[in-house]
Amino acid sequence: MVSGYKKIRLKFQKTGNGKFISHLDLDRTMKSVLTRAKVKVEHTHGYNPRPYLVFSLPTAVGTESLCEFLDIKVPEGDEIADIPDRLNKNLPPDIRVLSVYEPQSDFRQISYSEYEIMIISPDITADFAKRTEELFKSPVIIEKRTKKTESGFMDFDVSPYVKSISAKNTAEHTVMINTVVSAENATYINPEYIVKALCKYFELDLNDPNSCLYTVMRVGVYKADGEKFE
Repeated sequence: MVSGYKKIRLKFQKTGNGKFISHLDLDRTMKSVLTRAKVKVEHTHGYNPRPYLVFSLPTAVGTESLCEFLDIKVPEGDEIADIPDRLNKNLPPDIRVLSVYEPQSDFRQISYSEYEIMIISPDITADFAKRTEELFKSPVIIEKRTKKTESGFMDFDVSPYVKSISAKNTAEHTVMINTVVSAENATYINPEYIVKALCKYFELDLNDPNSCLYTVMRVGVYKADGEKFE
């Protein structure tokens, strides 16, 4: 870190239409917004200096999140309490900065992510929630993309990396699933794997947008000991 700068962390959410922005576009958006909000940040060094931004665990396009994190470096003496308001005035309504603080933890400490998955489908029966909880007590094999095989796919057992999963039928043909899964680099579990497993084992068809819907939202991230990450 360049002398005279301190690291600060922005916690923000992206919901609604914000879930459709890619990580690359989010990076561009934040750089532009920091400039418009006149937040002075440390830049990279070289012929083409750019704001130095470090994101943690970016979510996939289509996934909402209540807990996104971005580290930046600002001058030591700068006031940071008003940064959320300054940024939110320049951000689209579906991306909101929730808080700003000097971090006491490192992104490498993140071990788990918690998601809420809602599924609406005519295939959701009254016992679907119970069957979902039972399913992940045994090996759950899905097809996963890989560069290690000629076909580009491999069989992958999801269940060892699902720390917990609970489900509840909340209305007719509707189930809400809460799951905590591995977020470590070597064993990262995309929440879409859970949906893919349900489609495979329960013959759940989510291809008709007129009768089927599912949403995914990240609601928390945790350290290895279960402590909430901030």
